[in-house]
Amino acid sequence: MAFFEPEKIKLHLTGFAVSRLDIRTAEITGSTNDDIKALAESGAPEGTVMIAGEQTAGKGRLGRSFYSPKDTGLYMSVLLRPRLPASDALAITTAAAAAVALAADALCGTSAGIKWVNDIYVGGRKVCGILTESSLAPDGSMKYAVLGIGVNVADGGFPDDIADKAGALGADTALRPALAASILENFFAYYDKLPERGFMDEYRRRSVLTDRVIEYERGGERLTGTVLGIDDEARLAVRGADGIIRYLSSGEVNIITHV
Repeated sequence: MAFFEPEKIKLHLTGFAVSRLDIRTAEITGSTNDDIKALAESGAPEGTVMIAGEQTAGKGRLGRSFYSPKDTGLYMSVLLRPRLPASDALAITTAAAAAVALAADALCGTSAGIKWVNDIYVGGRKVCGILTESSLAPDGSMKYAVLGIGVNVADGGFPDDIADKAGALGADTALRPALAASILENFFAYYDKLPERGFMDEYRRRSVLTDRVIEYERGGERLTGTVLGIDDEARLAVRGADGIIRYLSSGEVNIITHV
């Protein structure tokens, strides 16, 4: 028996989402992203969704793990088959971040912010991570993409190595079906018009980095700079101490209080 049945999510979906989503749920799995990859390779259609109540091998960015304990989170992966270049994988991630933030605010009364490029923050703590993995076709376009979203819904305690950074929405876990539905509907509304970048205004509005001094790595060198904003390609515009404006399309950044 799944931790909740797909029908509970479908109750919160409107007509367009019901018709295009194949939602599957499981009490526990290794990684919902890996589950969706296997389904993608076997020919599953776009809109196949896997949601788990616990992951034993949850994935984060840069090869890290994503803490995914039972009963407290929403761990969800979505199969996409976009007819887009691989460079648009970043747009998928940013659209998903805006979708999660909107859903969290609507259902949980939060004021969610986004830390470039893929983390959702509430009250200064990370409550959600997003990981998009893609498989490329011979022509360089995306054969498929797997969008993974992990949300800490309730605070069940965190390991010492992330206890000072991780947080939760502070919501009743009974909200998970409605939260999943809201995220999916918000995301697909953006995804259907992905080339138009209609989500970028929402994404920029929620940025927790704009006007902050950050530290980042470029070419093996640690640099500092002031974040000027985020462009339509979801690149972070950073003005260095030398006055040069650089555009980051990937990487890890940390907020600092001084140069």
